[in-house]
Amino acid sequence: MRGCVNKNDAGEYFLVPQRGPKVQLESKEDLAPHIGQQVKASGSFIDPPGSAPHSSSSPRTNPVKDIHHDHEFRVLKLEVLSVNCPAGKKR
Repeated sequence: MRGCVNKNDAGEYFLVPQRGPKVQLESKEDLAPHIGQQVKASGSFIDPPGSAPHSSSSPRTNPVKDIHHDHEFRVLKLEVLSVNCPAGKKR
């Protein structure tokens, strides 16, 4: 996945892609130095702790727009593509 690294007020890190919703990141690496950078993140989606398994029979509710809450993305490798994000990508 490619996008810009951002951090919210709660201290959670997100990847803001060019298209689609931002995705919460989980990493053993400190992501703070990458805030505001455009990166390529390699890894896999995981269910966040305390989440119920996703069922197609239950309706999906997402009170916060533009955040992918069903899964977190576990970062295994992070490659810096640019030290600055393109204008307008620091949501």
